[in-house]
Amino acid sequence: MNRREEIEARLAAIANEIDMDGADIDALTEEVRSLKEELKRIKDDAEKRAMLRDEVASGAGEVIRRFEPMKQEERILGADSKEYRNAFLKDLLGLEMTKEERAAFVHTTANTAAVLPTTMLNRIWDLVSQRHSIMGDITIYRTGTILEVVKHTAIAQGAAKVVKENAANDDEQNTFVKVTLSGKDFSKHVDISYAMERMSIDALEQYLIDEISASMGDAMADDVIAQIGTDMTSGNKVNSAANDTLTFKELAALFGKLKRVGAVNVYATRATIYNYLVGMVDTNGRPIFQPSAQAGQEGVVLGAQIKVEDSVADNVILIGDAQRFVYNMVQDIMIESDKDIKKHVTTYSGYARGSGALIDPDSFAQLTVTSGE
Repeated sequence: MNRREEIEARLAAIANEIDMDGADIDALTEEVRSLKEELKRIKDDAEKRAMLRDEVASGAGEVIRRFEPMKQEERILGADSKEYRNAFLKDLLGLEMTKEERAAFVHTTANTAAVLPTTMLNRIWDLVSQRHSIMGDITIYRTGTILEVVKHTAIAQGAAKVVKENAANDDEQNTFVKVTLSGKDFSKHVDISYAMERMSIDALEQYLIDEISASMGDAMADDVIAQIGTDMTSGNKVNSAANDTLTFKELAALFGKLKRVGAVNVYATRATIYNYLVGMVDTNGRPIFQPSAQAGQEGVVLGAQIKVEDSVADNVILIGDAQRFVYNMVQDIMIESDKDIKKHVTTYSGYARGSGALIDPDSFAQLTVTSGE
């Protein structure tokens, strides 16, 4: 028995129940109304089905169920993809690329030279920062173009001073100059024989990362330290009073020369740190050096972190806020290759272009411990 027959049977039964004693007329009335509405819907659906069958049979229309194909989101394989990393290294080695690697290489190098894979570039910069603490502390912009920065040189008028009651201080007039950071060229190349070139992709990647980060990191750190020395206020460069001796008073006075700084760090070679700072005591004979277990620093003195920096000369203590030094990468680190068929070697050349400036000359100070030799 289908639903329509069940409804008709129930309506016939209700007709008999109406005359019985104690019948709930209201409930039966509501049930009849509900059953008739349901029966009407069933009849309407049946008529619609019949009409649809007639239309299909006569060719007047047809029912089509269409399934749209699943659209796969196209993945863009850029410099940060594994495919491009493999393609870049295979291109250096002259190896065959897969379809995906070729697509990634073509997409990424369509409008530019072969850029370093993001993972390689990040690892190189990480190693540069680990090897040279100053490179991890300065402000670096990877603009890819020439950059102008504003450099503070002096307060010509309006410095704080004592004034009479109800009298205004002079309006502050700062002296600024614009410095163009157009970059300096840094390069490093290594020659690998054809026999050595049979190394794996992973081995080549690690070799290039180690060589480029070491050599170019040294060159850029040397340039940063030299530029800080050039831009620093001349009065912030002092020598120790006695040969081969650094006193607490001299170190404290050096910190006092800093102006408009935030976090201050001490940069020196390991020899300078352990010869002059680790054993230093204050005027009461108390040690001022505080050892540190934090990675990247040797300790703390007068609230400043002490960091090893081999680009600073021996017997020189450089202190300051490295964030006040702005470095612009006009061309981020890149690697190219070329073959010499006469010597049977492949040359891998790393190149970068960048330069920086100390935007406040009073944000660094330097003390040289003179030598008695």
